[in-house]
Amino acid sequence: MTRQKLTALAVIAAVVLGAGIWLGAYRDSQQSTEGDGALFGDLKAKLGDVTEIRLSKGDGSKVTLRRGDSGWTVVERNFPADAQRVRELALNLASLEIVERKTSDPANYAKLGVEAPDTPTATSTLVEVVAGEQTWALIVGKSALGQAVYIRDPKDAASALAQPALTVDPDQKRWIDRQLTDLASADVHDISVTPTKGAAYTLTRANRGDNDLTLSPVPKGRSPASAFSLNVQAEALVAFNFDDVHPLPSPAPTAVDRAIFRTFDGQVIELNGRRAADKSFVTVSVRRDPALAAQFPPETLAEAKPADPKAPEPKAPEPKAPEPKAAATKPEAQTPDAPKPSTTTVERLSTRASGVEFEIPAYKYESIFKAQEDLLEPATK
Repeated sequence: MTRQKLTALAVIAAVVLGAGIWLGAYRDSQQSTEGDGALFGDLKAKLGDVTEIRLSKGDGSKVTLRRGDSGWTVVERNFPADAQRVRELALNLASLEIVERKTSDPANYAKLGVEAPDTPTATSTLVEVVAGEQTWALIVGKSALGQAVYIRDPKDAASALAQPALTVDPDQKRWIDRQLTDLASADVHDISVTPTKGAAYTLTRANRGDNDLTLSPVPKGRSPASAFSLNVQAEALVAFNFDDVHPLPSPAPTAVDRAIFRTFDGQVIELNGRRAADKSFVTVSVRRDPALAAQFPPETLAEAKPADPKAPEPKAPEPKAPEPKAAATKPEAQTPDAPKPSTTTVERLSTRASGVEFEIPAYKYESIFKAQEDLLEPATK
């Protein structure tokens, strides 16, 4: 090999080595060692003391989640929060661990979404958790494949990749408890509908356990639609979730569609609906009807399953030797079964539905306030 070739190879090697050193230094400036443990090491022990979580962005959007005697509330909407979702956020924040250190250069913050959330164009979200006199703050940026998230301490230049992923959208309606009712169709005794246009009608299930509803009145010369078409209206309050909640409009609208659902256990749920542009709204009022409940006492086990006269009689138990007397103990307190949510719909809504109207999906509005014509067979020509 000639001296000229050796010199050329030496130059190339020096260039490659220099590039490697520069690249290593650059990468070190962008990220450091992996793993730093829990980001908020002291938050997990104080989760029970957390009273407020605040989420805010530079464009002014924000939500305040506050815990009071009756649970979590979305302060800006003065409405109960989705407690399960709030709990999930708090637990994820407490278990947040740094996977890898990232850039400390403010010029690169926007790439990760961890810039200061103080301008309308910033994509970052400021998260603040309050427990007593202590507040934890964190800037949350972009998600990494839905498994992790970029974050930065507002007082620290260094950003990081952390797990688990966080959902910190400050859209207020995403944090409210959006379940309005979850009333089983079999619990519905009757439905009375009075639309703003068209005939009023009633659907009735005569007795507990009956499968089908009956339509009345039926116009002369017409026939009710199939049993399925009638029965499906009793499912309108099953898993009924609203989209948003607003203060009552002033003045209150005068022309409204009205539907009253009554259950066998005496719950009365009245919905008044209106439409504005492409949106649908309902107000809800509730009460108990003791007289209705008295007509349909709950079935006992014996009533629900009458004895089979052909069934053999059970054998008498064999006598046992007397057991030694045990020391006298106090009888265990019997814990009553918790009432099913569907049986306490009135109590749940008595406060939640006061002074507000609910924005609901269009399909749900149509299922509640069906026109009588939709419950009839097509007219013959």
